[in-house]
Amino acid sequence: MDRQADVSRRKFLCGLAIVPAAFLAACGGTASTGADATLQAIASAKPSTAPSTAASAAPSTAASAAPSTAASAAPSSAASAAPATSGSPAASSSGAPVASAAPAGSAAPLKQVARNRTLIFANTGNQLTDYNTMNPFLTGISTGTGYPYAFEAPYYYNAYATDAVSGPPGTPSKDGLIPWQLESYQVNADFTQYTLKVRQGVTWSDGQPFTAKDIAFTITMLQKYSDTLTWGIDMKTRVKSVTASDDTTAVIVLNDADPRFFFNFFQFHQDIGVLIMPEHIWKDQDPTSFANFDIAKGYPVTTGPWKLVLSTPQQRIFDRDPNWWAAKTGFHPLPAVERIIILPAADETKIVQLAINNEIDMSIDLRPTNIGAVTKQNPKISTWTGSKAPYGYRDWWPISLGFNDMKEPFNDPEIRWAINYCIDRNQLVTLGYQGAGETTLLPFPKFPALQKYTDTVNDLAAKIDNFSLDQSAAIMTKKGYTKTNSLWTKDGKTISLVISCPGNLFQDIAPITSQQLRNGGFDASFKLIQGPEYADNLNAGNIDAFMQGHGGSVRDPYATLNLYHSRYSKPTGQRATYPYRWVNADYDKLVDQMSKTAPEDPALLPLFRKAMEIWIPALPDIGLVQWFHRIPTNTTYWTGFPDESNPYINSCYWHRTSGLWINTIKAAQ
Repeated sequence: MDRQADVSRRKFLCGLAIVPAAFLAACGGTASTGADATLQAIASAKPSTAPSTAASAAPSTAASAAPSTAASAAPSSAASAAPATSGSPAASSSGAPVASAAPAGSAAPLKQVARNRTLIFANTGNQLTDYNTMNPFLTGISTGTGYPYAFEAPYYYNAYATDAVSGPPGTPSKDGLIPWQLESYQVNADFTQYTLKVRQGVTWSDGQPFTAKDIAFTITMLQKYSDTLTWGIDMKTRVKSVTASDDTTAVIVLNDADPRFFFNFFQFHQDIGVLIMPEHIWKDQDPTSFANFDIAKGYPVTTGPWKLVLSTPQQRIFDRDPNWWAAKTGFHPLPAVERIIILPAADETKIVQLAINNEIDMSIDLRPTNIGAVTKQNPKISTWTGSKAPYGYRDWWPISLGFNDMKEPFNDPEIRWAINYCIDRNQLVTLGYQGAGETTLLPFPKFPALQKYTDTVNDLAAKIDNFSLDQSAAIMTKKGYTKTNSLWTKDGKTISLVISCPGNLFQDIAPITSQQLRNGGFDASFKLIQGPEYADNLNAGNIDAFMQGHGGSVRDPYATLNLYHSRYSKPTGQRATYPYRWVNADYDKLVDQMSKTAPEDPALLPLFRKAMEIWIPALPDIGLVQWFHRIPTNTTYWTGFPDESNPYINSCYWHRTSGLWINTIKAAQ
């Protein structure tokens, strides 16, 4: 399976639901009746005051970027006790919780961990739908329920690195490149062979060594089951052979030159990265059905510092593994966090309440009105930009208004330009985001590494930035349309333009965009689609228009431009990897040339310019806004979260890089 066919940026929006007793049990409290009573009970218990051994070993610089008030006035946390089989703790005659049998989904009674040594995440939804799987190659698994930080990467890449900050404090890194399971890699002159060197001392959580054989096994497995497993087609089409010449050396030979191969698949960034699996666990399994989930057996076996100890439809819990290879070898201290809990919150309204009450430490990214309210009502809540707008950082997911470019009348670039002239992007930001946002004309995130490319086409992009109903009307009139009841009509028909949106992600800008298009004479409306219907219609092209982000470029423009390559186009009704269905042979040739041109090669810049000279006049989709991760970080119990003053990595917990900050933050109490 192609990576982007299944790797969705919003896979973390899994189903979750609050179960008060289970929540309290995980933090060691006692159950009461109702959610409010539960939260009150959690707040009334005493926190642990003794520093953990991990906290003292954490990098000393991590706390310097954290708010200085983090340790003061912190509410007390839940008492610690093992939960009962039902998910709520048993109680003694005095009312104090006591240890009891293991809950369902757990191999043994949970150990006692205080609230102020527990990191709590809150998602939206009604329940954990992937609670019984940890196979990252199958569809249906969410990035928001733990596997990005349970597993580790060969390398990481920090897209937010600056001249002053490259990676987590105390971790070897340069220019945002962070070696982890590997010590190094080399590529030959024509970019057809990569040699990977495994770091000495890396072990799996069951004590077995991590070796080059695990790398070779994983790639071979993905090739064998390419039609089913995520990343399978990528490995099958790109990799000619992979061998482990010894335990520390893996050699990957490609079918064709690919200067981005390692970065795209083994240098984890945002939602991207192929996880390496232990051969001794997976070799006798069918990976198309293997759940990789058995807490009693210690599954999943990973190289990370987190062991899965409880997983039910109501919650998932990871405990710190004291035998983590990185701590044993001195590569990285044990995390200060001792327990991670992934909990439900139903919707953003509930998340806001929990954050204000210090019941969670982080949540999914919130809408501007909600994140603003949280920071105002709880001074312990911070964001990437503190308490000021935009309350977050730019994600790699700039938002556009897209179309099925094979469907009339949207197959006509002039019609797409007429639609573009109706859009007032500044109004989307000022009204939809209350000023806490940023417009975009192109489908690239405004990352420093990309600016040197996008700045060279500012003259071309300026043509897009032109809100003009008169220019839109001129195009429509030339095309033979006339106004009837304020809407453009031709042959008695209006241009129906239903904007499909995934879930509630764009509930703040979709209504404004729709009204702007109606003001311009298009018969526009919007539809917020819950569940798989959106992706199904998008992939099949059974759609007029859609709002969607671009999970593409991070350090050079090739990945985003590749989204529009005609190799991904399919007739309407057939599932396409990418939804645009735009075909241009000259553009394809330029993108193919770029694919074989290294990011550091000066020849890439003129190729980019030529490609954009085709893309911009055709306008396959219409840029709207940059996407921001507006993530609340609660400093009541934890300090040292990454932020704009210390951008050692981005701060979301569903990205492949989340383990870097989770393993770095320090206890505030």
